[in-house]
Amino acid sequence: MESAAPPDPPSVELPVAEELPHELVATPLVVLELPPEEPKPRVPLPAASPTERPACSPLRLIATIAAGFTILFLFVRTFAVEPFGVPTGSMAPTLLGNHREARCPRCGFPVRVGSPSPTDWSDMACPNCGQRLSLARASEINGDRLLVDKNIYSLRSPRRWEVAVFRCPDPKDPLKPYVKRVVGLPGESITIREGDAFANGELLRKSLTEVREARVVVYDMNYVPTPGGWGQRWLVYPPESDRRLPKEFDRPPEPADASVLYKNQLSLDASTSPQHECRVEYRNFDLDERTEGAISTWNSYDGPPRSFGPLPPAHDFMVEFTLEVQEAKSAGSVAIGLFDGGDAVAGELPVGAEGNGPVNVLNRQTGALGAGQTSTLRPGSTYQIEFAFVDRRVSLAVDGSLVVSPIDLPPLAKRGPVSKPLQLGVRGCKVAIRDLRITRDIYYTQYGEHGTRVPAQLGLNPPEYFMLGDNSGNSEDSRKWLRPGVPEANFIGKPFLIHQPLRVGRLSLAGRDRSFHTLDWSRLRWLH
Repeated sequence: MESAAPPDPPSVELPVAEELPHELVATPLVVLELPPEEPKPRVPLPAASPTERPACSPLRLIATIAAGFTILFLFVRTFAVEPFGVPTGSMAPTLLGNHREARCPRCGFPVRVGSPSPTDWSDMACPNCGQRLSLARASEINGDRLLVDKNIYSLRSPRRWEVAVFRCPDPKDPLKPYVKRVVGLPGESITIREGDAFANGELLRKSLTEVREARVVVYDMNYVPTPGGWGQRWLVYPPESDRRLPKEFDRPPEPADASVLYKNQLSLDASTSPQHECRVEYRNFDLDERTEGAISTWNSYDGPPRSFGPLPPAHDFMVEFTLEVQEAKSAGSVAIGLFDGGDAVAGELPVGAEGNGPVNVLNRQTGALGAGQTSTLRPGSTYQIEFAFVDRRVSLAVDGSLVVSPIDLPPLAKRGPVSKPLQLGVRGCKVAIRDLRITRDIYYTQYGEHGTRVPAQLGLNPPEYFMLGDNSGNSEDSRKWLRPGVPEANFIGKPFLIHQPLRVGRLSLAGRDRSFHTLDWSRLRWLH
């Protein structure tokens, strides 16, 4: 059987591709070589929003800030500035220790008495008007706090009349910090006579800036007693029309009425003619006893005056006030006179609408003492006047600047008591006087031995200083220590700011009065 041949496989017709354009068909295939790929720059991620940051613990933040402040405080306290508290009143009223305070019920003056020395708080006295008052229910107030520059005495030595903090050299209070005023310098022999300090026999005198730092208020006209006012404290002399004419009558001075003194303003009018004069005089008049008496050296911080027995009279005074020139003739003047129990001195300031005149200082017993710069007070203007007769030195300033070089009078062995320390007069003009204050200087008492019974000799190598408290009758200082001199190595620094003087504040809450301690802004001040 003949085998059959295998059939042919079926033919498959593939679809014919469309004819390409001639150019493409004829072009051979080309392989392209690309350059090596460069690395792509890294794109920074967007910053996370505050809400996306990890949360910081508030306690950790507070702890970090507190640690920073603590480190800064410790550094400043150790190397630059340190706060000190004043617990006692040996520097009162310049610096107050622990005390009680109340407003005088008659004139409103702040009465501050140290504690705990007084045993009976029910019988205190106002140093301004003499009113008796009780501090039995007054709250205790802590003493002043000072900022002390601890580096200043590394750069220079202590200077006379400045306040300094030092470590006590007395064995009773070894190395305890004290604050006093520098009075005696190395190598000097210090004595105290009639309330003044002498070095090697020479009277130690203060500049006007130093007088401002150590003054004690005797009278402040801004605190007006009610009822009655200040009329009895001011005597008005009869007007004089012309010195060249004989007086028609001789009348004694009379207490001021409302035409001259109204509340806290004195009005002196001598503008009717160039030679017309008007003059008033302050006297230390007891408003309760109705008597005139000498101004004493009583310090109200120590309690009522009668608890100390007889006190020495004050001699060194300063007056300051605001003067408004309201009207003036061609050549008027304003005169300020002070009496220290030995001499009466006066400063004369020219007043006028035109021209200038010299400022004069004179002694009423001996005549002219000196003349100052040419200056005239103008109508319509207001001036701040300061006139001091302290340490037998005369100083006159207008708007804080001296207009006459300080004039020194020789010391006197004895001066009498003073009840009328101040006179004011005008000629050919009309003025208003406000904000008047009379102050006195520190009176250094004879308590103790060094410098009082025997001269206090200070060492020169190593250098020593004689230190006294402003509250001289109640101060442990160089007069009473075993050795009078404080070595310079014991000095800690100089106070430059009373940064935390306190007072009592009151608040009415839910119908009840509540008291609290707050900052006394009126006593916040720099120390020179």
